Amino acid sequence: MNKYYVIDKSHYTENWPLLALLFVGAILAWWQISSLLAAVLAGLGFIIMLVNERRGKKKNGNSIEVLEKCIIFNENGQSRSVAFNEIKKVKYSNGLSSGDPAILIDTGINKHKIHPSQYENSNKLFRQLQSKFSDFNCNIVK
Repeated sequence: MNKYYVIDKSHYTENWPLLALLFVGAILAWWQISSLLAAVLAGLGFIIMLVNERRGKKKNGNSIEVLEKCIIFNENGQSRSVAFNEIKKVKYSNGLSSGDPAILIDTGINKHKIHPSQYENSNKLFRQLQSKFSDFNCNIVK
């Protein structure tokens, strides 16, 4: 069973103000105080980035994350995302062989197929996607 996550914002957006502050602080420290302090601040920023990266890799297996403005697909160790404002059309269909309902997302460049029944909390995933598609006025094709 694949995982499904509903997240208001990604963990990267939580830490960017702190990283920006560390960057500015390191520049000011290098200019006014010492290069050693600047190196310590840069190292702290690097550690925060490593923790962020490790947090993102804790999700084992295939998963889908529905964020505020995009969908992130984590499949076979690879991540790809689709922003809701990039979606040209959405088509709901039944799978030909399995009778499994599917959602086909067309961005004009790529097509992504989601089978909600393959994810835990499939009803919640389906409702969440429908809500996001209507919020972003995605063209729904029957």
